[in-house]
Amino acid sequence: MKDSMTAQWIRLVHLLVYLTVGCLTAGALVADEMASTEQLVAEMNQRIAAITQSSENNGVTPRFNQAKSLGCFVASFRVHDDIDKSLKQGLFLQPKTFRALLRFANASEQDDSEKDIRGLSIKVFGVEGETLWGVTGSQDFLLNSYPALFVATPEDFLDFIRARHDDEMIRFFINPFNSHLKSLWILYKAREVHSNPFAIRYWSTTPFMHGNGDAMAVKYSVTPCDEKSVLTDEASGKDQLRSAMKQHLTKSPACLEFGVQKQTDPEAMPIEDASVIWDEEVAPFITVATLTIETQVFDTPEALAACEKVSFNPWQSLIEHKPLGRMNEVRRETYFKASQLRNKGAP
Repeated sequence: MKDSMTAQWIRLVHLLVYLTVGCLTAGALVADEMASTEQLVAEMNQRIAAITQSSENNGVTPRFNQAKSLGCFVASFRVHDDIDKSLKQGLFLQPKTFRALLRFANASEQDDSEKDIRGLSIKVFGVEGETLWGVTGSQDFLLNSYPALFVATPEDFLDFIRARHDDEMIRFFINPFNSHLKSLWILYKAREVHSNPFAIRYWSTTPFMHGNGDAMAVKYSVTPCDEKSVLTDEASGKDQLRSAMKQHLTKSPACLEFGVQKQTDPEAMPIEDASVIWDEEVAPFITVATLTIETQVFDTPEALAACEKVSFNPWQSLIEHKPLGRMNEVRRETYFKASQLRNKGAP
């Protein structure tokens, strides 16, 4: 018994030494002057490239985030004609129906039955107006199945990328000199088992401009039109979400509502902390558009391969919907470089 207790204490001491060495190193990094955005992005790109290239499978470079494509769908994006005047900006200036492409994905898991964060990316085509970045005529929206990011700032995100690259995730979350316990708690709450991606609510997590001049800051959300989603047979296995979407579309089109939330309190609804949820009781989302997905073939090997090549970027946007905050700022170049890497240099 005594020998067993001694062995446990020795293991505990070893763990504490391991963590302390890493924490002291991290603490020194925190003490350094804040790196410029360009420096942050350069290191992010280098480490993301190393992570994804080491995970190549049959010549395919996976995405760093939203790793598994559940499916891509052609959809209609109908802007309503009865929206509030203050929200009639950019894409939402006039009632109109656009063609759109939607990609649903798992954030990290290849097995659909596992807890995970799900992603929804939207590309709207035929958009008129001045484009911030990318190609003319399209508007991208990127959303997750939890209303906040698990990291608050670009520095936190770089810490996460470093930990993942160095396979030291324990040090990222448990570190008395640079704690990320809030990140751990957010991930714990955000990762869920889902039955149907068409029945999930999604949020942009980061804020965007809405309009020109003294434009307001907003966040976006996509919500199922009907709280009682079309029932599908209980599927199980690594592709159960894909099966659920296929069953759904054989019974009914999928309907989603696109909403906008106005920032009403800059302190309680910060631009620069992506881990803060904006209170919907104070500022509810206002529906401005409806997305409809009709029956279509999306799960053939060819369709899924094409889906995997599609790229999305929050900066592929009209100037009226400019991304706000430093988290969005680093996403422009990191998403672009990651896309080039996956598509072997293609834009």
